[in-house]
Amino acid sequence: RWNDEEWYQKCTHLDACGGITASDSSQGELVFELPASKMTTGLIIVCGCCGKKVGEDMFLKNENLEIKLNGKVLNKSKMDVYPNRKCVRLVKAFKEFDEDSDISKEDELLLSFNLKTNTNEVKISHLIAL
Repeated sequence: RWNDEEWYQKCTHLDACGGITASDSSQGELVFELPASKMTTGLIIVCGCCGKKVGEDMFLKNENLEIKLNGKVLNKSKMDVYPNRKCVRLVKAFKEFDEDSDISKEDELLLSFNLKTNTNEVKISHLIAL
C-alpha cells in the first residue's frame, strides 16, 4: 500500500493504520502479557483501527468479542469509551485505587481477546497499560 496514493491520503500516520486483525474464531485467542511490575494505576485501554469512532462498536457492542484478564471475563458494562472515540477503557484502576474495581495487581497480567464466532473485523492498533 506504500505506493497507493489514495491509501496514503486516507491514512497518513507513520504506522499506516496498522494493527492486529481478526474476524473469526478460527484465528485464535490474542494474548498480551502486560508489564505488571511497571504498572502503577491499573489503567488498561485498547484502541481500534481504522476510523475515529470505532471503539464502541468494535469492542463494547461486539457481543462476539470476549475480553479477559488472567482468564476472567471482563464486564463490558464497567468499560467506557476513553480517551477518544476510537479507544475503550477496559479497566479504570486496580482495586487498591478504586473501590469499585475487582481487579488486583498481580505478578502476571495476561489480557486476552477472543472472537466467539464470525464477526465484523476487530483490529487493535494500540494497547495502553499504566
